[in-house]
Amino acid sequence: MAQPLGSLIDNVAKRDPDASWIFVGDYVNRGPDSRGVIDLLLKLPDARFCRGNHDDVFDVLVNSQSYVEQLTHNNRAGAFKWFMEHGLRDTLVSYGADDAAMRETFDHPTSAGLDALIAGVPPSHRKFIRELQPVIEEPDIFIVHARWDPSTPDEDPSPTTFLEVDRDLRKIITWGRFAPEELDQPKTWRRTGFFGHTPVDFYGARGGFSPHGGGKLVPIVGEKMVLLDTAAAISPVGRLTAYCPDTSSYIQVDRQGKLVGNG
Repeated sequence: MAQPLGSLIDNVAKRDPDASWIFVGDYVNRGPDSRGVIDLLLKLPDARFCRGNHDDVFDVLVNSQSYVEQLTHNNRAGAFKWFMEHGLRDTLVSYGADDAAMRETFDHPTSAGLDALIAGVPPSHRKFIRELQPVIEEPDIFIVHARWDPSTPDEDPSPTTFLEVDRDLRKIITWGRFAPEELDQPKTWRRTGFFGHTPVDFYGARGGFSPHGGGKLVPIVGEKMVLLDTAAAISPVGRLTAYCPDTSSYIQVDRQGKLVGNG
C-alpha cells in the first residue's frame, strides 16, 4: 500500500527529520501496489528490512530461492499457485502481469509462463527481496517478522546465531504466531522484541479492538514485546503504524493515508 506508506513516512519526518527506519516485513501481496511500495522503500536512506513470509514466497517466484525452504522447497509453480489466494495476483498486476496469462499459468504452470509473469519485476526489486534479513538486532531491541519463543534467549547466543544452525526456527520467525497468553508471559529476553505478521485484531479487545465496539486498531505492547501489524492491508478500518522504541510512542495513518492516530 504505497499511498499510506508514503503518508506515514512524511508524517514521521515532520516530527523527526532524522528518524531511521526498520521494517518488519511483508512488502508484497499486501495491497494493490507492491511495486510502488518497494520503489518507495528503496529511496529511504539507511533503512533496514526484515523478511516476511509473503516476501519469502515471492523470493521463490522471482529468484528460485527462499529462506524457509522446508515450506516451499523452492518450487516456483507451487509457490505461485499457493499464494495466488493470498495477494500474489495484485502484486503481479502491479508489475504488469496480465490476468489471462495468470489464469493460464495457474491451470498449466510452466517455467516459461512463470518467467513471463515476473518479467516486469526489475533487478533492483529482485535484489531487494533476495537480501531481506531474517532478524535485525540492536543493543536494546530485536526485530523478526512473526515470532520468537518467549523461552528462547535473545542473547548468548543471539537470534542470528540460533538461526544459522536451526532451520526449524526459520519457519517460526517467519510464519509463527504468538498465543494470546504469551503476550504478557515473562520472557527470557533482555531486549524488547518487535513483530508484525499477526494483525492485532486477532487478539480481540487485547489489541485495542472490539468487533462490536468499534475500537481502534493500535499496537499491542506486551511483556518485552510490541506487535505492530494494525491490519492496514486486510481491514477496511486498518491502520499503518510507525512505532518509536525510544519514546514508546506511535503514529498511524488509515488506508487512504490520512493521519488518524498517535499514542
